[in-house]
Amino acid sequence: MLQKVISPSLILSLSLIFLMLCFSMAGTQVELLLEFNRDKILQGEYWRLITSNLVHYGFAHVMMNAAAFIIISFTLLRDLSLKSYVLLLLICALAVNLGTLVFNPELTFYRGFSGALHGLIVAGLLFNSVRNRWLSYLGVALVFGKIIHEHQADFQANELQALLPVNVAVDSHLYGALAGLVFFGLIFAYSHFRKNTNPT
Repeated sequence: MLQKVISPSLILSLSLIFLMLCFSMAGTQVELLLEFNRDKILQGEYWRLITSNLVHYGFAHVMMNAAAFIIISFTLLRDLSLKSYVLLLLICALAVNLGTLVFNPELTFYRGFSGALHGLIVAGLLFNSVRNRWLSYLGVALVFGKIIHEHQADFQANELQALLPVNVAVDSHLYGALAGLVFFGLIFAYSHFRKNTNPT
């Protein structure tokens, strides 16, 4: 019974949350070494495209992302194979930072996991659509509705977001959500191709 609850993908999520908390307590020098820094990345420090997802702007920021991450992992992604889950995490993390690097030249620094979380939500909902298709589709529509709302000129951060010492990088949410959508599409297409080429 416990093995069904504590899956390999959930263990990975818990490990990443632990790592985020450790980085939040490690001090400024560690955070500066790991954050998205446009100039440093263009100079060859490419690890920042991944590690910037694991550092945050203060305790409130890391706790918000950690809480959302554990809920998403437990409810939507627990049954995903470890290989697929690692690939999903990497694609979402890279999409957020590469999107920021290419399309947001005004953004010099970035930290946080919320962009990748949007990708995990979208992919997780779609992977669970076999259980309740319309509820999953509604969830995805609400995610993109939220993103559209965030991109309105009169958008104001909610009370939780207002706790952050920086503005919310709403474009990162869009990049992450699109990455989750693309990832699911690729997995769906691959599964459909294998089914057609290996009929039972």
